[in-house]
Amino acid sequence: MPTIIEDTRQQKGKHAIKHEWFAAHGIELERRKLDAGDYMRDGSNITVDTKASIAEIAGNISSQHRRFRAECERAAAAGLRLVVLVEQRGYTCIADCNTWVNDHCAACSYRRSRQCNPHSGGGCPRHHTHMKPIQGDRLARAMQTMSDRYGVRFEFCAPKDSARRICELLGVDYGAE
Repeated sequence: MPTIIEDTRQQKGKHAIKHEWFAAHGIELERRKLDAGDYMRDGSNITVDTKASIAEIAGNISSQHRRFRAECERAAAAGLRLVVLVEQRGYTCIADCNTWVNDHCAACSYRRSRQCNPHSGGGCPRHHTHMKPIQGDRLARAMQTMSDRYGVRFEFCAPKDSARRICELLGVDYGAE
């Protein structure tokens, strides 16, 4: 029976769709602390870090940048290839992120009244902060920089396809036809 290691920091209950898919395909999960990523296989140099949406990776890259960069650096230093798998339909590559609009801004009355342009400089008039929330164009540039500097690969898939894609990335046989 093939085994995938799942990081112990993965929140229980939030990955039920993946767990059910793994179980249905005879894949055993072993929970163990991983230095980088959420899923790995013994003997592999690939580690997969899953993100539930573009908004989550945007938060990691903007407001949690130090922590995310440190994870990328740890993976590179350990000789691991980090693949960030973003579980959101409608995106196939980093360039597709250019059109993404941060939910914070999409719902903002300042943006709708054109008092705020998320693509211009300056602060956020709604929250009186020094920076505007990250938008798609800046996010895509940051993702490309992480890819160039640390060898991080960003991939995208629908949430229902995430477990299958993890198996493919890790080279785990799941009985595909």
